Amino acid sequence: MRILCIGDLCGDLIIPYGETRTNIEKIRTGEVKSASVEFRHGGTAGNTASVLGRMNDHPYFITDLCSDRIGTFLKDEMIRRGVDMSLSVTGPRSAQICIAVLDRDGERTMFSWLPPGSDYPTFSKESFRESVYEEPCLVFVGGMTMNNDPVSMDAVCTFAERMKQNGSVFVFDLNVRAEHYGMNAERKKAYDRMISAADIVLGSGAEEFAPVTGISDLHDAAKSIAEKGHIVIARNGSLPVTIFDGDSEETVEVKPVKVICSVGAGDVFNGAFLHAYHEGRPLKECVEFANDTAGYMISHEGHLELPEEVLR
Repeated sequence: MRILCIGDLCGDLIIPYGETRTNIEKIRTGEVKSASVEFRHGGTAGNTASVLGRMNDHPYFITDLCSDRIGTFLKDEMIRRGVDMSLSVTGPRSAQICIAVLDRDGERTMFSWLPPGSDYPTFSKESFRESVYEEPCLVFVGGMTMNNDPVSMDAVCTFAERMKQNGSVFVFDLNVRAEHYGMNAERKKAYDRMISAADIVLGSGAEEFAPVTGISDLHDAAKSIAEKGHIVIARNGSLPVTIFDGDSEETVEVKPVKVICSVGAGDVFNGAFLHAYHEGRPLKECVEFANDTAGYMISHEGHLELPEEVLR
């Protein structure tokens, strides 16, 4: 069964604000260090596909590619990491940029920016070739496809529903970002459709589960989705991950690490989880592997760094 990722691919501009402030203070004591702004490929689905590619899973990625230089850079970065981009369509828009401002602890605050001529990625029924529906896949969709565009959201929901009909396994990452995109009635309806189609729902914190359930408590919100027949994996920062599977519920501890940069941690978790799940490992073992891999990433310098033993 091949792996198919659907969703956003954007540029990530990394601003080391906290490190720069620390360096300014050190200059006064005679110690001089530098910090650099970085530009990387990003997006929930893009990063997830990149992790799978580096783990030799040969994922296919369907996204709304951009025709500008940034779009070309992003596509080339995906291919270089082992992602098959042959199912993606290039459109006229310019690329969206996500700005990640890092504090002194390596934690990030994200801001979405649309440069002149750019827009959020959108999908239509033409985004999904008929050949895609011919065989079951392990399908991953990121919540950034729920972009407040009714036509685009309907296209993604319809795709997910059709894939379910051919026996595909559907994993949906909520990735709500309500602080940027809101949660109007149309977007809420699209989330309800995606969750209904999903076999496994991933999410991080009450800020993701609350807007789609109307329940403020993380545990109760995640459980309410599981009670409708879905496996739910609820992450909560450095606190244990909770797995809801039918009537059962168990937690998986998160090993403490020193955070260097948290940008992409959830995406690395997604990719590692999908990799382990694709191998047929038990659910708890998939989460343990995903926890450890994400922990390695956030405690090492670089872009989506992975342990040597999982690389192809």
